Amino acid sequence: MKKTFLNIAMMATAVLAMSACSSTKKISENNSNDMTHLTADDDLDPEFMVLSDAQYDLVKRNNQFALNLFSEMKGMGSKVVSPMSVTYLMAMLANGAETTTRDEIMATIGAKDFNIDEMNAFYAYLMKRAKTADKQTNLNIANYIALNKEFKLKKDYAATIDKCYQGAVEALDFNDGKSTQRINGWCSEHTDNMIPSIIDQVEPAAVAYIMNAIYFNGTWSEKFDKNDTKKEQFYGFTRDIKYVDMMHRNAKYYYTSNEVYSAVTLPYGSGAYSMTVLLPNDGKFVDDVKKCLNADSIASLRRNMEECLVDLKLPRFTTEMKLSLKDIISKLGAPSMFDASRADFSSFANGNVYVSEMLQKAKIEVSEEGTKAAAVTMGMVKLTAIRPDEPRRVDFHCNRPFVYMIQDNYTGAILFMGQYGGLEKLKD
Repeated sequence: MKKTFLNIAMMATAVLAMSACSSTKKISENNSNDMTHLTADDDLDPEFMVLSDAQYDLVKRNNQFALNLFSEMKGMGSKVVSPMSVTYLMAMLANGAETTTRDEIMATIGAKDFNIDEMNAFYAYLMKRAKTADKQTNLNIANYIALNKEFKLKKDYAATIDKCYQGAVEALDFNDGKSTQRINGWCSEHTDNMIPSIIDQVEPAAVAYIMNAIYFNGTWSEKFDKNDTKKEQFYGFTRDIKYVDMMHRNAKYYYTSNEVYSAVTLPYGSGAYSMTVLLPNDGKFVDDVKKCLNADSIASLRRNMEECLVDLKLPRFTTEMKLSLKDIISKLGAPSMFDASRADFSSFANGNVYVSEMLQKAKIEVSEEGTKAAAVTMGMVKLTAIRPDEPRRVDFHCNRPFVYMIQDNYTGAILFMGQYGGLEKLKD
């Protein structure tokens, strides 16, 4: 029998206790679809906890948002984005919004059919899980609101950000240059200096800067030997030949293939997180891979993987990117929050406000040791199985552009996603 990746991942990953924000009741044994039963202080036996169908549905819909976001990143060069970081920022914005503005935000990130308490509970759970899922992997999710001292957050909103998103709220003098240093210092602190800054200068007229930071530092479960890394040819989008530092390892990995691409999953640490690399077949391209990716195909990809002996070649690379999200998020279904005449953030703070800018800075470093990745997303608010006896042998040589994603193996949530085109560092 083939040894499937999903079965092994589910067995290897301990199921953690749910954390939520609206009740102290415990989840019933019938696996209720209600996601608001637990608080962050509940201590349940993880062996008896599983995600409900509703929770898996929320992950699936949010992964579709991740793919939609990734598909909007045009161009042939190397790119990286953290859809999860964008999701956390938008979820915090949703809590301050009402009417159409809230509906659009929640629908865009896949939470259309969920009430806001259910959504908050699930993202609180993911934050708690990030701290404990894998002791050999560092995943940190942090939230922060730098508030113009002339304004005051609504009491209920501030309580939700504190309880569900563990978000620090700090009143600053936006006329003082030290506020810029403080905001950028928070970015640096929560990304191990991978993202040292997010703004050039605080705008005195701004009401608040709402931010999420995600930092990932994972060591491969089985590292590459640096002595096996060689300069090798890499064929770019136009078939131009570049030379990259190509890592090499011959070992057992989970692998699958179809008529468009082949895929290999590289686990980190004890296996709670992994990187999946999707390599276009000969005659196919990254755009062909993107076109056939959706939430269902991502789920089936994981189910269909089998353990093979893989001759793996993967470039050592660094990619960093600054991405303006305002037009992209508007196109994906949430335009009103950027429109001063239509935005409804009546649950956020005193005064009529709207989101004047949204952007993300992201960076990823892939080496023989593992992967470091970080992202800061900012919104500026202004007033108005069984082991086979003989594993199949396959070659997986990433000598041409490819797609990759870093996922939580238990929930399937996509933390980072990108493409490598042979350029080491690309900024917009």
